[in-house]
Amino acid sequence: MSFERHGVQKFFEAKLGCNDLKQWKAYKGALQSCTLTAADSTALTPLLKQDAVALYIQALQCYSQALVGIQRKEFAWPIVKMYYSVFYAMRGELHASSIISVKNGNIYYTANTPGATFTSVQEKGSHQTYIKLRKTMPPSVIAHDTLLDNEIEAGVDVYSWMCSNRERVNYHAKHFPDPEPDDVLQKVYINYVKTHKLTDLLNLYESDILYCFDTDHASFAAPYRKLRSCRDLLYGRVLPDVVEQDKLASAKGQLVSVGIASSVADRLML
Repeated sequence: MSFERHGVQKFFEAKLGCNDLKQWKAYKGALQSCTLTAADSTALTPLLKQDAVALYIQALQCYSQALVGIQRKEFAWPIVKMYYSVFYAMRGELHASSIISVKNGNIYYTANTPGATFTSVQEKGSHQTYIKLRKTMPPSVIAHDTLLDNEIEAGVDVYSWMCSNRERVNYHAKHFPDPEPDDVLQKVYINYVKTHKLTDLLNLYESDILYCFDTDHASFAAPYRKLRSCRDLLYGRVLPDVVEQDKLASAKGQLVSVGIASSVADRLML
């Protein structure tokens, strides 16, 4: 099966002379000592935007598909998809803010400026590693992420909380909760999905970020707020030809199909 990988990753594989991905680990030392040139920075600028757009669309697709699934009383996989929506949008924000990340065992990152070199970060699992990376970024490089600066439970940020729910459903639960809503979805499902009030719900999330730290709402609110912040970084700053309009139209159609007003769905369109 063939698939298109992210442009920034491919750029550094080519720059360092890796023609066989099976040998990529052997280039870790070259990546660690790599210094960006002015030509590199110029070439990477459009690639970062293209990758950011691709990640944003993945995040949006996860969110719209999750809402459709919940409306169908499919509750397990939407928890997984809501988490991935947050994860992809967070990574999209990094690229949209001119931060390069390259995977070679660890995650290596740097700002897209001539003379920059890579720093590595590693945690158990790539998801936790990206969360740690986002936490380490200084405000001089990228604005603080409110979802990481505050806790949803004692000692737990929203990303980690959503990741643990994804792992609970994906790996640890003996049975999926379907057709009954999982605890973290139940209140919103009863009060907003069943009653066709998702437009009202997203308007609440638009006006108050505190819903991201409410365990009854966070699974819905956190991805919505991350989509909004990532979209704002990209809107009007990317060439139309890098935006896959068919995928955006499909996601919008799914949002509208679950009762979200078209004008509210438009807040998430590039």
